[in-house]
Amino acid sequence: MSSRITSRLLSSIVATAILVAPLASCTSDLLKPVTHTWALQMIKGVAVPAAVPNSSPAIVITAGTATTSGDGNYSFTFTGTSDGVEGEVGSDQGHWSITSSTFLFRSANGLPDYIGALNTGSIRVSLLGQIVHSTDQTIDMVFSEIQ
Repeated sequence: MSSRITSRLLSSIVATAILVAPLASCTSDLLKPVTHTWALQMIKGVAVPAAVPNSSPAIVITAGTATTSGDGNYSFTFTGTSDGVEGEVGSDQGHWSITSSTFLFRSANGLPDYIGALNTGSIRVSLLGQIVHSTDQTIDMVFSEIQ
Protein backbone atom coordinates (compact mmCIF):
# COMPACT_ATOMS: atom_id res chain seq x y z
CA MET A 1 0.00 0.00 0.00
CA SER A 2 2.85 2.35 0.82
CA SER A 3 4.45 1.82 -2.61
CA ARG A 4 1.14 2.74 -4.31
CA ILE A 5 1.00 6.04 -2.37
CA THR A 6 4.64 6.72 -3.15
CA SER A 7 4.02 5.99 -6.83
CA ARG A 8 1.00 8.34 -6.92
CA LEU A 9 2.94 11.05 -5.11
CA LEU A 10 5.85 10.69 -7.52
CA SER A 11 3.43 10.84 -10.49
CA SER A 12 1.86 14.02 -9.08
CA ILE A 13 5.25 15.65 -8.59
CA VAL A 14 6.35 14.80 -12.14
CA ALA A 15 3.05 16.08 -13.60
CA THR A 16 3.34 19.32 -11.62
CA ALA A 17 6.94 19.81 -12.77
CA ILE A 18 5.93 19.29 -16.40
CA LEU A 19 3.15 21.89 -16.10
CA VAL A 20 5.16 24.46 -14.13
CA ALA A 21 8.40 24.35 -16.17
CA PRO A 22 7.00 26.16 -19.24
CA LEU A 23 5.40 28.81 -17.04
CA ALA A 24 8.64 29.39 -15.18
CA SER A 25 10.56 29.81 -18.43
CA CYS A 26 7.97 32.32 -19.73
CA THR A 27 8.20 34.33 -16.54
CA SER A 28 11.99 34.41 -16.62
CA ASP A 29 11.93 35.42 -20.31
CA LEU A 30 9.68 38.37 -19.46
CA LEU A 31 12.00 39.44 -16.67
CA LYS A 32 15.23 39.29 -18.69
CA PRO A 33 16.87 42.69 -19.28
CA VAL A 34 15.88 44.45 -22.49
CA THR A 35 19.04 46.20 -23.65
CA HIS A 36 18.59 47.54 -27.16
CA THR A 37 19.38 50.44 -29.45
CA TRP A 38 16.70 51.57 -31.85
CA ALA A 39 16.93 53.92 -34.88
CA LEU A 40 14.06 56.26 -35.74
CA GLN A 41 12.33 55.26 -38.98
CA MET A 42 9.00 57.12 -39.10
CA ILE A 43 7.22 60.10 -37.58
CA LYS A 44 3.42 59.95 -37.88
CA GLY A 45 3.74 57.54 -40.81
CA VAL A 46 6.31 59.63 -42.70
CA ALA A 47 9.86 58.30 -43.21
CA VAL A 48 12.72 60.25 -41.63
CA PRO A 49 13.77 62.96 -42.36
CA ALA A 50 10.40 64.40 -41.41
CA ALA A 51 9.00 67.65 -40.10
CA VAL A 52 7.63 67.58 -36.57
CA PRO A 53 3.96 68.56 -36.79
CA ASN A 54 2.96 71.80 -35.03
CA SER A 55 6.51 72.52 -33.84
CA SER A 56 7.79 75.90 -32.84
CA PRO A 57 10.48 76.63 -33.88
CA ALA A 58 10.09 74.58 -37.07
CA ILE A 59 11.75 71.23 -36.37
CA VAL A 60 12.85 68.66 -38.96
CA ILE A 61 14.19 65.42 -37.50
CA THR A 62 16.88 63.77 -39.61
CA ALA A 63 17.81 61.02 -37.14
CA GLY A 64 16.78 59.67 -33.79
CA THR A 65 17.97 57.01 -31.39
CA ALA A 66 16.26 55.25 -28.52
CA THR A 67 18.09 53.06 -26.04
CA THR A 68 16.68 50.79 -23.37
CA SER A 69 19.20 49.38 -20.95
CA GLY A 70 19.04 46.33 -18.72
CA ASP A 71 19.28 48.52 -15.61
CA GLY A 72 15.89 50.07 -16.44
CA ASN A 73 17.13 53.35 -17.90
CA TYR A 74 16.20 54.73 -21.31
CA SER A 75 17.09 57.68 -23.52
CA PHE A 76 15.73 59.27 -26.67
CA THR A 77 17.91 61.63 -28.71
CA PHE A 78 16.84 63.45 -31.88
CA THR A 79 19.00 65.41 -34.30
CA GLY A 80 17.95 67.60 -37.19
CA THR A 81 17.26 71.25 -37.78
CA SER A 82 15.53 73.90 -35.70
CA ASP A 83 14.57 76.81 -37.96
CA GLY A 84 17.30 75.59 -40.33
CA VAL A 85 20.04 75.33 -37.70
CA GLU A 86 21.49 71.82 -37.34
CA GLY A 87 21.89 70.14 -33.96
CA GLU A 88 20.06 68.21 -31.27
CA VAL A 89 16.35 69.00 -31.51
CA GLY A 90 15.01 66.94 -28.63
CA SER A 91 15.87 64.42 -25.95
CA ASP A 92 14.49 62.64 -22.94
CA GLN A 93 15.74 60.09 -20.45
CA GLY A 94 14.43 58.27 -17.44
CA HIS A 95 13.28 54.85 -16.30
CA TRP A 96 11.38 52.25 -18.31
CA SER A 97 9.33 49.21 -17.37
CA ILE A 98 7.53 46.67 -19.52
CA THR A 99 4.36 44.66 -19.05
CA SER A 100 3.68 42.09 -21.75
CA SER A 101 4.79 44.10 -24.80
CA THR A 102 3.92 47.61 -23.54
CA PHE A 103 6.71 49.92 -22.40
CA LEU A 104 6.03 52.61 -19.82
CA PHE A 105 8.51 55.48 -19.98
CA ARG A 106 8.88 57.61 -16.82
CA SER A 107 10.83 60.73 -17.64
CA ALA A 108 13.50 61.99 -15.27
CA ASN A 109 12.72 65.48 -16.62
CA GLY A 110 9.38 65.86 -14.82
CA LEU A 111 7.34 65.09 -17.94
CA PRO A 112 4.20 62.92 -17.87
CA ASP A 113 4.62 59.19 -18.45
CA TYR A 114 4.25 57.89 -22.01
CA ILE A 115 4.06 54.47 -23.63
CA GLY A 116 5.50 52.35 -26.42
CA ALA A 117 4.62 49.01 -27.98
CA LEU A 118 7.30 46.40 -28.54
CA ASN A 119 7.00 44.50 -31.83
CA THR A 120 9.35 42.05 -33.47
CA GLY A 121 12.40 44.17 -34.32
CA SER A 122 10.72 47.51 -33.67
CA ILE A 123 9.15 49.76 -31.08
CA ARG A 124 6.27 52.19 -31.66
CA VAL A 125 6.31 55.10 -29.21
CA SER A 126 3.69 57.73 -28.42
CA LEU A 127 6.37 60.30 -27.68
CA LEU A 128 5.33 63.44 -25.82
CA GLY A 129 5.15 66.30 -28.31
CA GLN A 130 6.90 68.73 -25.98
CA ILE A 131 10.09 66.64 -26.19
CA VAL A 132 10.44 67.74 -29.83
CA HIS A 133 8.85 71.20 -29.38
CA SER A 134 5.40 70.27 -30.75
CA THR A 135 2.07 71.43 -29.40
CA ASP A 136 0.67 67.95 -30.21
CA GLN A 137 0.16 65.98 -27.00
CA THR A 138 1.87 62.89 -28.45
CA ILE A 139 3.63 62.07 -31.70
CA ASP A 140 3.64 58.53 -33.06
CA MET A 141 7.18 57.37 -33.84
CA VAL A 142 8.50 54.01 -35.04
CA PHE A 143 12.01 52.85 -34.25
CA SER A 144 13.71 49.75 -35.68
CA GLU A 145 16.20 47.72 -33.70
CA ILE A 146 19.80 48.24 -34.76
CA GLN A 147 21.38 44.84 -35.42
